[in-house]
Amino acid sequence: RAKKMAAAAGEPTSLESNPALDGGGIVGGRVQAIDKAAVHRICSGQVVLSLAIALKELLENSLDAGATSIDIRLKEHGMELLEVSDNGSGIDPANYQALTLKYHTSKLRDFRDLESVATFGFRGEALSSLCAVGKLSVVTCTATNAVGAHIEYDHNGQIESITPMAREQGTTVSVQNLFSTLPVRYREFKRNIKKEFSKMVQILQGYCLVCSNVRISCTDQYGKSGRSKVIATNRNATIRENIVDVFGHKQAQSLLPFSYHSDDESVRFSIEGFISQPDPGAGRSANDRQFFFINKRPCELPKVVKALNEMYHGFNRHQYPVLIVDIKTAQNSVDVNVTPDKRTVFLHNEETLIQYLKLALDKIFDPASKHIPLQSFKSSKPQSSITSFGVRIDLTSSADDSQPEALRLRLNRLTQRPTSSDDSKRLRVGPLSTAATTT
Repeated sequence: RAKKMAAAAGEPTSLESNPALDGGGIVGGRVQAIDKAAVHRICSGQVVLSLAIALKELLENSLDAGATSIDIRLKEHGMELLEVSDNGSGIDPANYQALTLKYHTSKLRDFRDLESVATFGFRGEALSSLCAVGKLSVVTCTATNAVGAHIEYDHNGQIESITPMAREQGTTVSVQNLFSTLPVRYREFKRNIKKEFSKMVQILQGYCLVCSNVRISCTDQYGKSGRSKVIATNRNATIRENIVDVFGHKQAQSLLPFSYHSDDESVRFSIEGFISQPDPGAGRSANDRQFFFINKRPCELPKVVKALNEMYHGFNRHQYPVLIVDIKTAQNSVDVNVTPDKRTVFLHNEETLIQYLKLALDKIFDPASKHIPLQSFKSSKPQSSITSFGVRIDLTSSADDSQPEALRLRLNRLTQRPTSSDDSKRLRVGPLSTAATTT
């Protein structure tokens, strides 16, 4: 019956007679090269996946150009316009065309250069891909040029026009109507624009935290409202100063600094970081403020994140810590050429790094949580209370000093990592009338 219906409709009645399926699903049964324009659009959609990645690529270009001042301007959360302007070295006229060609870069010449590459970018894909998914234009001027140039590119990365334009040394790259050449993605992009914008801000915060001696400013004009500040940093020299600019004084004051430096010649790691105090209420309900850097490159380290969160949950299991971790190691110990966005990295001796991080956190967590000096209870003037790790221990005059070791053990158990979600329960310890309440 199905064959009769297919025959009546003029359709093939078997798989063998269907030309669309000849050759194992290859049209016409021949293997052919895909059209270059199609390849360009297919690959570009895999490089620039989101607004956050588009911003990341432009920001990294500015940093690689030696910029010390970077201004980011958005319209409609980036739907209409994403613009990054800097005071970097600028682009030489000889490179105007090569700038937006696929796999053209000044960062490396040979595959072996990946072992020592110190720049953020090196694949030569970003601007070419942005041309394919939006309308890209560049205004640039070098120190040796008397006047700058405004360059318009088509979707294939070819120059459409070059117009002289006054500009100080540096480069401005503008992308209009991001993803407009990909109809399905463009609809999803517009539908989820607030989520896209939030993710972009989080990516931007990472660069604002780790970049020293660079001023970064971002503004957005959304709807009929005026231009509003998204984020701004001064030309700070330290991460702590950047934390103040990005998250405010209150957040910066609540963080504990930690560090660890390996003495092992075969496994060289230098770690500097900040973490939330493990007191109840000091953390966050989500892990949205956790940033990791390898040699100043923002990256994602899932195993490290999991290990540190588990350690923190041993002290404060209902919240996540604010984590800012800057790790330095040999360039040849890291493979950053894993994904086009270069945020996923392979790290040599990652398990050793995790152990070093745990040691660094032990130094700041353990003394506060496990060791209470006995002299606190033997002073000539009895103390009414002591505070340790966010727990206040109220002491009464009925303390029996004849059992100091038993007292130490019981107090250790009292101030160990919490096992009950009800931190307000009153606890009694041995012959000493003791109560613990959270402060």
